[in-house]
Amino acid sequence: MEIRYDELLNPTVARLLKTFRLDKDYVYGEGNYLTDQDGVRYLDFIAQYGAIPFGYNPEFIWEALDRVRRNKIPSLTQPSLPGEALRLARKLMELSPGDLTYSTFCQSGAEAVEAAIKLARSATGRKIIVSTIKSFHGKTLGALSATGREVYQTPFGAPVPGFVHIPYNDIEALEKVLREYEGEIAGFIVEPVQGEGGMIPAQPGYLKKAEELCRKYGVVFVVDEIQTGLGRTGYLFACEEEGVEPDVMLLAKALGGGLVPLGVCLSSPRVYNDDFGSLHSSTFANNNLTCAVGLAVLDYLTRDNRRFIEEVKAKGDYLLEKAYALGRKYPEVIKEVRGKGLMVGIEFYEFCDCGSFDMAYLADVKGFTALLAGFLLNVYNIRLAPFLNNPMTLRLEPPLTVTYSEIDYVMEALEKVCQILEKRDYAKLYRYLLGDYAKPEKIDDYRGISRKIKGSSLQEGEEATEKFAFIIHYPGPEDVVINNPSFASFSREELYRFMDWQTSYDEPGVVCHMPAIRSKTGKIAQGWLIGIPYGGKQIMSLPREVTVEAVQKAVDLGRDLGARIVGLGALSSVVTRGGRAVQGRGVAVTSGNSFTTIMALEALFLGAGKMHIDVPKSRGAVVGATGSIGRACALIMSEEVRYITLLGNPEHPVSSKNRLNSLLNEMLAYAYRRRKEGKIKGLSAWLDEVLSLLERKNDEKARELKNKWEMNNDFSMELLQEICDYLGISLPVNFSLDIENTLPRCDLIIAASNSPDYIIYPHHLKPGAVVCDVARPADVSPEVLDKRDDVLILEGGLVEYPDPVVFGPNFGYRDGVSLACLSETVLLALEGDYNDYSIGSKLSLETVAYLRGLGEKHGFKLAGLVMGGREVTDEDIERIYNNALRMKKAESI
Repeated sequence: MEIRYDELLNPTVARLLKTFRLDKDYVYGEGNYLTDQDGVRYLDFIAQYGAIPFGYNPEFIWEALDRVRRNKIPSLTQPSLPGEALRLARKLMELSPGDLTYSTFCQSGAEAVEAAIKLARSATGRKIIVSTIKSFHGKTLGALSATGREVYQTPFGAPVPGFVHIPYNDIEALEKVLREYEGEIAGFIVEPVQGEGGMIPAQPGYLKKAEELCRKYGVVFVVDEIQTGLGRTGYLFACEEEGVEPDVMLLAKALGGGLVPLGVCLSSPRVYNDDFGSLHSSTFANNNLTCAVGLAVLDYLTRDNRRFIEEVKAKGDYLLEKAYALGRKYPEVIKEVRGKGLMVGIEFYEFCDCGSFDMAYLADVKGFTALLAGFLLNVYNIRLAPFLNNPMTLRLEPPLTVTYSEIDYVMEALEKVCQILEKRDYAKLYRYLLGDYAKPEKIDDYRGISRKIKGSSLQEGEEATEKFAFIIHYPGPEDVVINNPSFASFSREELYRFMDWQTSYDEPGVVCHMPAIRSKTGKIAQGWLIGIPYGGKQIMSLPREVTVEAVQKAVDLGRDLGARIVGLGALSSVVTRGGRAVQGRGVAVTSGNSFTTIMALEALFLGAGKMHIDVPKSRGAVVGATGSIGRACALIMSEEVRYITLLGNPEHPVSSKNRLNSLLNEMLAYAYRRRKEGKIKGLSAWLDEVLSLLERKNDEKARELKNKWEMNNDFSMELLQEICDYLGISLPVNFSLDIENTLPRCDLIIAASNSPDYIIYPHHLKPGAVVCDVARPADVSPEVLDKRDDVLILEGGLVEYPDPVVFGPNFGYRDGVSLACLSETVLLALEGDYNDYSIGSKLSLETVAYLRGLGEKHGFKLAGLVMGGREVTDEDIERIYNNALRMKKAESI
């Protein structure tokens, strides 16, 4: 196993940083700026979550460290009475609110929380610790158990017994739990501002009332000021704004001055006890070196009558007002602005219906603010951070030394982000991922062509009774542009690079929730589109186990959402072998290929009629005939067409020839059975004519061949070849791996390959040909539409629904029109038929017929003929037909 150097510290985080170009190696830090190894300078607006209070390498902190070095002060002298630690403890006692007296020093905030938990339990003899939902108190086991976010706890067996969580800012909830567990609760721990929860400040009076309730019920009141303390909110301690006097107060982060790890659990004589004092200790506690830094921090904050903190408060008010103004200016983008002092959170609205599956996907997989952070870092050289607990919120937490001009610069950059989001010019947020770090100047407005999700209208009391999910991905780069109009600014090469970048994620995400689709029978279903981050080329080139696992996760997500059937879109069916690799996961599965086959052939034959093609005498072709859709199309095409060529993959000649030969035998056997059933049409009609020719010959060889024919319950290519050789006629069906010389002779073409690239170009088509391209990604190159106005190129598998529903961007089609593979999933949900369908490489013709019947029952029918992304009229097709006539006439001269 190869281990990358940049993954040695934390490979999980390293991959995330690399994905969003956040993986800078900062080699120099001074003041509020960092410089990376390439010499690029960045404004730091994270301050290590408050642990860099005075910027990088503040001189007065180094002076404190130099004092320790000059005087050779011993760092670790336990058990003893270390002077620097005692001086810091005395300073903390003098400055802290109430009667907080005793300092228990440690190296981190989490360790301070652990000490507080032990102190509360030892002081009261009780076990239960109450904390708030969305709180964050650290990641050691006790602190993690107090942290109010299940996602961080579950993998580690947290919370351990003895922890209860209640809503934040809800004094009634606190009183209720104190009353319910009276005599059992040791302590209540709370943050004055929920930092990781999204910069949520305590409501006025909340902390004071909490203090009073804790006193009333004999519960230790613990205020976690690890992030809020030491000037961050414009006060030395946030709780002193309302005169709150905790039993225990916790400090860390800023106490180390940005250079050393230092935390403290401050406690009142009311709760400090000998059990705790004699049994709790730490090797690195009471460290003279770190405590010397802590003293320097407190001296700096309190000099000149706390003038520095007053300046912090003014700058915090300025930052908050700037953020509020941004929220007022972009109310459709910014959901809420929260915070206190230099702790500000800007929460964006969820991208559940934003006109872009990409943005919806990123929001669902918690990557939206990481995208913004990467954009701001690489384009504006601003270092911001998303939240652990609130993935739609940006954290603004600069060093306390931030300047007004630096605040203005950051807010100007954030306004540009808001403009991009408001006008849905999303591509500008992604360009930096391709190495384009230019600041966007003009923001284009795509709202007018951005489509909203629209379900069937429901009457009062109506609700969806059935549920489905459907897995989607981008088959080709043109689909990115269809879904995100702003990506039209990307070249095809850039689109492929963007799709390569998307594979950095391997998790599925919900990109659309369809609230209601009504059948003409009155049944109603709801469903979810689930995106996987792979393009067609990527999904076919990555190791199969990787893509299969991604599809399996998507199926599981659909199941967990409540879907009872999951459909496989585009190449998710191919890589799972027609769905076989995702069966048996507690939910029904369909590839959607049966209804796709029906709609493709309906479109082909409708187009043939409008192009005045004599279908029985035409030559049909199936490109990609070895696939499940291609095979079924070939069999059903043979019901109408006598002469058919099957085209396989020249890159796999042996397997393609074997499978094509098998399909030819299957087609003949099918035609043979249809003739016996009296269905004399298409290939069966040709067989009937051949039998008549044999009967008219009436010689010994003819009678021998006729007897062979009638004695067989099936039919084979070998027998047909022998009959054709005798009669001197050509076989009606054949196969080929040579698209260059074969396709130009064909009139009706189904394109259904699994190729990630275009395979049909202008020179491959005869004048007047009709092609139904059902492949995803498309088989037909856009050049054909540009250069050939004498051929009809139809998008296959398009279905019109009973109601004009829209799946958001809806794959580029008009209201009420969508893909047949998705429609098969919806039909089975509306029918309440939660069994596996259309699985494997051989579609059952009985299933195809069943789906045809479901379509008629529920009112799903072929949409109008679509060419080049728009529905074509009879006049359009007649023009194409006349162009073909002129082309044929010119070729004959």
